[in-house]
This record gives sequence, C-alpha cells and structure tokens, in this order.
Amino acid sequence: MIKISWPLGCYGSYVMQSIYAYSNLGDGKIIIDHTGSSHSFRDSNHATQFFEFGHEWSKDVDVFINPVSGHYLDYLNNQLVKQENNDAIKSFQKSFGSGYKTHFLAKWKTASNWALREWASFWIIDQLLAAYVPIPTVKLTTNDLFDTKKNVFTEIINHLGLTVAVDDATMKHNQSNWIAQQRYHNSQHRCNRWVQDIVNGINSVSPCQTILDEAYVQHCLREQGYEIRCDGLDIFPTNSSDLRELIYENRNTNNQ
Repeated sequence: MIKISWPLGCYGSYVMQSIYAYSNLGDGKIIIDHTGSSHSFRDSNHATQFFEFGHEWSKDVDVFINPVSGHYLDYLNNQLVKQENNDAIKSFQKSFGSGYKTHFLAKWKTASNWALREWASFWIIDQLLAAYVPIPTVKLTTNDLFDTKKNVFTEIINHLGLTVAVDDATMKHNQSNWIAQQRYHNSQHRCNRWVQDIVNGINSVSPCQTILDEAYVQHCLREQGYEIRCDGLDIFPTNSSDLRELIYENRNTNNQ
C-alpha cells in the first residue's frame, strides 16, 4: 500500500490518481470531476486497492503534499465546493461540530447568507492558519502541481519503486487540462487585490466565487479599518464601487 496524505483541499486525490494512471498500476487515463476534483477516483476500488490515504502527516507517509502560504483560502474553497458541494452550513457543521449550534445559531438566530458570512469573517483566518501548517522537511508543494514546466510525477513514481508507463508529453498535457479546471487556485491572491481596489477607489469586478471568499474579503477590510453594513446583505456586491458604498470606518481593527 502507498501511503499518501495531504491537508484538506490540497489536491491529494489528483496526485493519487496521477500516480496510479502514469505508473504500471494503471492505464494512463486521468478523469477530472465537474468540480475539478478527482474524488471519483478517490472513491474507486483502484484507490482503496493500492493506496492508504488521509489528511495527517507522519514520518511513514510515502507522499505528502505541502500547503503554500498565500493559497490557504484556495484550499478551503476546494474543500467547501469539491467535498461539501458548496453547502456552507454543512461545511461549518463539520468544522465546528456541536459548537456550530452553540456559537452560531444560538447567538445569531438565523442562517441567512449575510449572517453566515459575517460569522465566518471573524474566524476564517484562525481556521486557515490552524488547518494549513507546512512541513519543513517535505519538498512537494501544491504549487509544483501548477508549474507547467515541471513534471513531478515521474520523480514520485520512481521514488515509490514503480515504473513510469506514460510519456512526459502526455503527463504535461493532462496537467494543463487539470490546471484549467481548478477554479479556486489563486482565490486568496485575487481577493487580496480586490480589497486593495476597494480601499484605493479602483473600480473592478468582484473575484469572489464562494461565501468563504466573501468572508475573507470582509475580514481583510476589517483589518484595514472598515466594516461592511452587512445586516440583510444576502447577495454580496459584484463590484468594488457598490461594496465601497456599504463600508464605513471602524477604529477597532482587531477583528473582535
């Protein structure tokens, strides 16, 4: 059994599928689900036959995918959409367990989008920093998977003692197709740029694709000294001009 592990949302199912497909274990075919995930492979007999996988790092793990600073929101979005089918309440319940009702429903009395976003904006950074802690000794990172000049799978397959059964051109072609379907890659960078547009009076379209993006933007604005008039704001503004009309200065910038 090949032991492979990755933090939530860090493309581990894709790496696992690629190891299988490109080695003497598989048939060279890569299948990407409509969400951009490889969960259909993760849930297949091939995965359970050849791999032992999870989300915890240990010294006996054969392959671990390291998170990269500046992309933590990307991973959280992946988990929300690819695993929880964009069901924010289900995702929050899984993250907080019974604490979801205690910390959210008991205080907010509503599960409307604006309340979920507001609530998430207070804890999202703590969640990101706690969930994605890089392992210094691990070289493979999520960024390696997006580097079209690098083919990481040949080295991984050889390291595992397997035989590479597919040519480099095929692997790179599949890699490009996979990258094109990763909608949430660079979510954090896009949201950071948009926050600067909002603060600096630059008109631009919102990059937000999920409620987590919106919560992250709200957190970042709070860090800049601005709050959003969010009560009842179930539909988030789609451009910086409209959002700028809803913010006001707040000297308390510690997100408390």
